[in-house]
Amino acid sequence: MEQRKPRQDDFTKRFDTIFAFLILEIIALASFGIGGALGIRLLQIIGFFLSLFSIPFIQNNYTKQDLKPNLPWLIPLGLFCLLMGFSAFFFRAYGGFGLNSIVYMLLETLGLAGFFLLGVAANFIPVLKKEYLLYALLGGLALYCVIVGIYSLIRYGFFYAALYKGMFYYYQGVLYPVSTEGKALLGFEFGEVSLKYGCLASLLLGSSGAGLFALSPKKEGRKFLILAALAGVGILYSLFIPYLPALAFMAFVYVFAGLYCLLRHLLRNDEKKRGVVQKVFVFIYFILIGIVTLGTLALLLDGKLHILSNLLKAVFGRVPGRLQVFFDAANDAVYNGAVNADLGRIDLMSLLFGYRTPTAGSLHLTSIFELNVLWQNGFLAFGLLCFVIFFAFKQGRDYLREGKEDLHFRLAIAMMALAIFLYASLFADDQPIVHGQQLSFFTQSNYMMVSFFLLGLMTMPKKAKEVEVHE
Repeated sequence: MEQRKPRQDDFTKRFDTIFAFLILEIIALASFGIGGALGIRLLQIIGFFLSLFSIPFIQNNYTKQDLKPNLPWLIPLGLFCLLMGFSAFFFRAYGGFGLNSIVYMLLETLGLAGFFLLGVAANFIPVLKKEYLLYALLGGLALYCVIVGIYSLIRYGFFYAALYKGMFYYYQGVLYPVSTEGKALLGFEFGEVSLKYGCLASLLLGSSGAGLFALSPKKEGRKFLILAALAGVGILYSLFIPYLPALAFMAFVYVFAGLYCLLRHLLRNDEKKRGVVQKVFVFIYFILIGIVTLGTLALLLDGKLHILSNLLKAVFGRVPGRLQVFFDAANDAVYNGAVNADLGRIDLMSLLFGYRTPTAGSLHLTSIFELNVLWQNGFLAFGLLCFVIFFAFKQGRDYLREGKEDLHFRLAIAMMALAIFLYASLFADDQPIVHGQQLSFFTQSNYMMVSFFLLGLMTMPKKAKEVEVHE
């Protein structure tokens, strides 16, 4: 059987060091979130063009024959990136027909695809040390937390969110300091933003400390101390506010990582038990797919059949206000915002491509980013998002089990990805700025690009089966 050998060319030999440095720079800037909305646009452009230069590095490890076994996930992932940019809602939001509208939507697509490709390529650049990549990613997050944290502590002092009685007033899940008429946490440009949005950086940073379970403080003291210090910045940031949801998610991630390492240790020499664990994972995996499928259908059909709303009324006597927003958001997609869903007909364009005739004050922003994708980008994008999420679950599991990098690196990357997914599924905030009605969608944030970079790092493309040649 003919053995594959990595192909080398002049380009990858000459520019590998430069390209590795550029990847470190852009991921540090993306995790820091520099420049607000304009900065994100620039990162999308730079990320995409850099990803084009990453292709030769990927080609050194794969052939054209290797493309076929990867098409089942490449095609839906590509379509998802396309529909995240191009939707009826964002077409209207950006002003309809016009060059600006097309450019903005195109950049969303290219940015996500570009950062994913950069993550994949980072695995095939030998001179790019994974330790430096991790430090660049965490360094950007830590710098954000340090700058914003110091400013907040100087202005408000320690534990200011815990002292809201007499100093803050509480409204719709957000703490507002009376003296500033702003929300309780500051963003990078010192514009006041909600705790839910402002603590994303600290959540990611703190969750990376899960990698410490795979490091020995005696044998790998330098790595242990650096990772502990960086993760500690994220933990202290959320602790000094304090912001309990971020701390709770960090705790969950640490418990999950600890149990994984314990199970890995117990099963390291028992092939039979590892097979049982694999079957349990597959069973849970498909159970979750079934639950998501049924739950989505019930939510979309509730405007007509009232299955979920009647169930809630039977239990609580009414539909809780927070849950009612979920139904309203789903109706925005299904009926294009019809006031009375029972009288409205299903709007196919709105259902497939997003709420296409939004008006001021008619948006139903939810704390679940998947549901926001449903009405902002349509059911096709939502369905593809579900595929991407379950694809990420499988890639994360395979990456932890089979990845070539040190386990502490794999744990840090996988747990950061898990933390941001779980958090955004419960605490998304698409309107974090207090002054005015400015929207800042999670799906168009720097955190979404970082998430796709993490997904690229965890993705291990398949290779075509070797064909045995007989002489």
